[in-house]
Amino acid sequence: MSDNRKIRRRQRCPECGSLDVIKWGVRNGIQRLKCRNCKSLFSTRRKDVSKSNRFPWFRKWVSGRMTIEEISGASGYSSRQLRRWFDEYLDEYPTWNIKTTAPIYLLIDGTYYSDGHCLIVYRAGNLRRTLFYRFARAEDDDEIASDLMDIREMGYEIAGITTDGGDNIVRAAEYVYPGVPRQRCMVHVRRECLNRITLQPRSPEARALKDLVLRIGDVRTANDRLWWLRSFRDWDELNAAFACEKAARPGGQTYFVRDDLRKAYVHLKRAIPNLFTFVDHPGLPKTTNALEAFFGHLKDQLRLHRGLSENRVDNFIKWHLYFNDEKKKNK
Repeated sequence: MSDNRKIRRRQRCPECGSLDVIKWGVRNGIQRLKCRNCKSLFSTRRKDVSKSNRFPWFRKWVSGRMTIEEISGASGYSSRQLRRWFDEYLDEYPTWNIKTTAPIYLLIDGTYYSDGHCLIVYRAGNLRRTLFYRFARAEDDDEIASDLMDIREMGYEIAGITTDGGDNIVRAAEYVYPGVPRQRCMVHVRRECLNRITLQPRSPEARALKDLVLRIGDVRTANDRLWWLRSFRDWDELNAAFACEKAARPGGQTYFVRDDLRKAYVHLKRAIPNLFTFVDHPGLPKTTNALEAFFGHLKDQLRLHRGLSENRVDNFIKWHLYFNDEKKKNK
């Protein structure tokens, strides 16, 4: 530049990121500013306010699909400064407690987010909020039972439980809440069966079972359930022997001739006692789709921010759970 004028950094709104900011009076000797875009008032001279202004960017980094470089461009802070601030947040983690006397329909599911690292989430399906979570090496029934006991001791009234059908989760739920209605996730049952028989099975018996599996989602009323159960019973009487037929190899060892069809049939038959519980309990979720969607978004975020240390990955997940819960609470 030809003159010696000092270049001043323009103030940026900490709420919306706009540079359309004007002076808005003085309070206690500190200049106040106003954003013309979102109308918020702020001051950048107080350290506590300055720190709180970083938090919305940290929230966007954890919950939004923004990299540090993108946040740097939107906020005006350098990537190096943002990393230092975000690391400070990740050295800690939030806690929260849900106060409610309403009956809760509990969703339980787990996901592996890296080798040997499993996140198990207990969510109030009707409140759409997370009650409890655990980091584990696997879905261990003793640990899950301990978690459910903690939830019970917190005073929550559990009116029903929906799970994906994993044996460890089912055993733990039966042990801690033996009289509580349980629902098998219909989507998991359908997916497992179709993985075995495929969408284009060859035999007419397998095609008939496929049609029944595809109609699981059509059951909404007691009459629908009655029709489906009768249809399955008819298929069972006609085709169970065909599905479970055995043959012998030359050495005398036996095997199932149609093992995929048999496994789909057995999986479906074992699921039936808890497959349509929601018909008698209208508030009980019939799938764990809400948790599946949450896990998918969480893994997308972890891939976006890969490179975090193991401890900070765990704390990142805790912040992600916290922001997700806070969003549902404010709706």
